[in-house]
Amino acid sequence: MEELRDQCLAIHSEVVPVERQTIVDTSKEDRVTEPYFTKYEYTRLVGSRAQQLADGARPLISLEGILTSDPAFVFNVAQREVEEGVLPFIIHRRLPAVEGQPPKSEFWSVSELKIRW
Repeated sequence: MEELRDQCLAIHSEVVPVERQTIVDTSKEDRVTEPYFTKYEYTRLVGSRAQQLADGARPLISLEGILTSDPAFVFNVAQREVEEGVLPFIIHRRLPAVEGQPPKSEFWSVSELKIRW
């Protein structure tokens, strides 16, 4: 696995791996953005999770009140998982660079973000 990672980094030198410690350190800093999903983050997250569910992943919520015969079943489950904040995903927000400083990033857990609409 390490060999494959090294080969990928040699081919794509612009890709910078993100280590867990980097995420923890960054999350302790003052954040600039608001704790709300953007419509793009929400859509990407629901779509990715719906695909995982369609591929056989187990739901992380109770299925009470959701019709399993509904064609949009996996989409409804994914939406509810995001709304309840139970997904163990991290949203990486890249912020624009300020003159003279390197670009900054923020990391938000799904459980920290809220839906504005």
